[in-house]
Amino acid sequence: MWISKSPGDSSIGHLSLGEIRYLKYKIIALDIDGTLKGDSSLISPYMLEILEECSSRGALVSVATGRSLKSALIFLRQAPMIETVVSFQGALVSFDKGQKNVWETFLSPDQVSLSVRLLAQWDVEIVGYAGDDVYVEKMSDWAESYGERNGVKIFLVDSLEKIGRDMYRVLGVGDPEVVAELELSLKSKYSAELYATRSLPHFCEILSVDAGKDKALAWLCSQTDVKVEEVIAFGNGFNDVEMLKWAGTGVAMAGGESVVFEVCDDLAKSPDEDGVAVYLEDLLSKNQIGL
Repeated sequence: MWISKSPGDSSIGHLSLGEIRYLKYKIIALDIDGTLKGDSSLISPYMLEILEECSSRGALVSVATGRSLKSALIFLRQAPMIETVVSFQGALVSFDKGQKNVWETFLSPDQVSLSVRLLAQWDVEIVGYAGDDVYVEKMSDWAESYGERNGVKIFLVDSLEKIGRDMYRVLGVGDPEVVAELELSLKSKYSAELYATRSLPHFCEILSVDAGKDKALAWLCSQTDVKVEEVIAFGNGFNDVEMLKWAGTGVAMAGGESVVFEVCDDLAKSPDEDGVAVYLEDLLSKNQIGL
């Protein structure tokens, strides 16, 4: 294991080599796309076996994804051991396979208005999410295909600011270069009012400042009496950076975005090589998973 985080980070970097050797991970946080899921939509039997073993030893196995809850649960039908879901970039935490929403944070009406006003200044499509429903002010080919791919209905409304429902996020969809510049602008000018991140190169997501995978997992730790050093997180994308920096051990996936390698503690093989399972199996063999 190599340690790249600075001594000031709340991370495993605080631990001595002896403490690392005997550390047990009690929470395993997994991004889905590009981490747990590779080119195939199926989770391999090997991966399922390793995740089940982690769970049987007492570890809480959770996903932490930018997907909506509905989209995450569709994928997780094949993984019964994963009952805790952090979705919408950490704006929602659910137990019991989505049956119980236990923590959530919404954009305030003022934050929605600010988000829509800011995105209108850029060459992007604007999309709003309330629950698992998706809203747009203009229907496009992209919006229609997005609804078909994700099994959701796209609602056409006059104004995203007046749908009368709490919103988890507002999304700007556009050219990757435009979206990268947009994200940088939002983070540099509005970080006190909004949380902005990229889930994909062409998606800039705006959420409450209280959202984020790291914040949701920190709440989960507070409810389960788990220390941050006892959390191991796996991710590959822009929206995983804060989580990988925050977690006791942040593991970046081969093939991920370059920014994750700048903040991670260690590396795993690609999802098509079952990188998560290979990494966790090694920890299991050292008795470093569970209670």
